[in-house]
Order: sequence, then C-alpha cells, then structure tokens
Amino acid sequence: MSTNSVPFDDATSNDEPDTSAHVEDNHEPPKSPPRKPKRKVEAAEPEPQPVPEPHPSAVSNDPFDPSNLLKMKLSQDFAGMTAVKAVITTVAARKPAKHEFVRVRPGAEWRFETGCFVDKDTREVYLVHPDLWPAMPGDVTPTSLVLAVSRNSPVPFLWPLVLPSSDGRPNRWHESAIEAARLAENQWLRSVADMGAGCYVPYIAAAKLPEPEWPSDLKMADFLRLAFQGRFISDFSHPCLKRLRGEI
Repeated sequence: MSTNSVPFDDATSNDEPDTSAHVEDNHEPPKSPPRKPKRKVEAAEPEPQPVPEPHPSAVSNDPFDPSNLLKMKLSQDFAGMTAVKAVITTVAARKPAKHEFVRVRPGAEWRFETGCFVDKDTREVYLVHPDLWPAMPGDVTPTSLVLAVSRNSPVPFLWPLVLPSSDGRPNRWHESAIEAARLAENQWLRSVADMGAGCYVPYIAAAKLPEPEWPSDLKMADFLRLAFQGRFISDFSHPCLKRLRGEI
C-alpha cells in the first residue's frame, strides 16, 4: 500500500467545494399588486315594525284615562271645526218675550204691511188673502211684520205690530209696541208689558252688546214664506174660518 494514500479518504475530498447550494439568487421575488382599501359597508336601518293595536279588552272605558284624555284635547283647527252656519228652515211670527233682548233690522225692505189673523187659543199668527178681508171684519187686523232677532237665538223672527185702526181711535198698546220696535233698530232692548200703565215699556241693555248678524242669503219674501207656508188662509174652507163659523 502506498504511503501517499489517505485512509478513509473520500473520493471527492480533493474536488473543489460545491457552491451550488450557496449561489445567491439575484432576482427579487415578484411584488403582489397593491390592495384596494375595503369599502365601509353601512348597516341598513331596520324597517319600522307596525305597532299592534291594543286588544279591545285592553282599552279603558274610563274617560279620564290618559289615553282617552288625549282624544279630547283641542286641536289647532278647532276654530275652523266650529265655524258652522245655521240653516234656517222655519221662522216664527210672534211678539218678543219680556225677558229677551231684541233688535229690529232697519230699512223699509224689512217691513211688510198686510192683514193678519191671530188665533186666540193658540196665539198663532196667520196671513190672510186680501179677498177674504171684507168677509172677516174684526178678525183681520192691519199688521206690520218687521224682521227682528233675539239674543237667545241666531234665527230671526217676524214681530207683528198692529197698525192704527182706520177709525182713528188711539191704542197705547199698539203705539208703544211700534215705538219699541223703532228704538230696537239701533240698540238692544226688552219690551215689557206694564199692565198698570197700559202700554209696553222698553228697557235698554246696559252693556254695549255686539251688533246682530243678519242672514245675507235671505230676502223678506223668504222670511214670509218660512213663517206662513203652513199658516196662510186662502179660502173659506180653512179650519180657522170653519171654527169661527162654528162648523167644527
């Protein structure tokens, strides 16, 4: 065996060292594309859920329960809700009561002079056709119907004022009623019968009361129709005339 041999010498020990494992890679790794910022997703608002109506048994019958009191509170348009207009369907022909303050509408167009019959039992006033006046002496009286209104009601009425008789005899009751109606054209008053004096005495209102509101859509002919549409004596077969003749 040669002295130049090396025991256990690897056959590759004299070879040049293997540098393949240490070769540096001069190529940079590929860069990933930049990431887009994530969009903020807003949370959806929850849909309103219907409020269940209370069971009828759960509703309180107490009018002073808070839930019921809310229904009775005045609304902002309360004034408009109460602004209503009265519809006049009938008109009375009567004298003013002694305790009511009245006004008379001024103007000749609000007076109507005619012949009237007054039922002594019912105190109802009837309009009589002119053809029947001669046949009813003492029962038909010349009357001036004037439009009046009371503080107690917005519905006007016809105030029958007996005119002076043709024989010229004075009558304090008739004269004082006509004078009271004349004063009532400008001021509120009460017309009170004074039995001792034998006349009507007007009492003027102490306070400054507001002016009356007269219907703007009705004429005197309309008031006459509403007052006498069922109280017009047009012929001798009328029940009032039959009673006067003793037929019924």
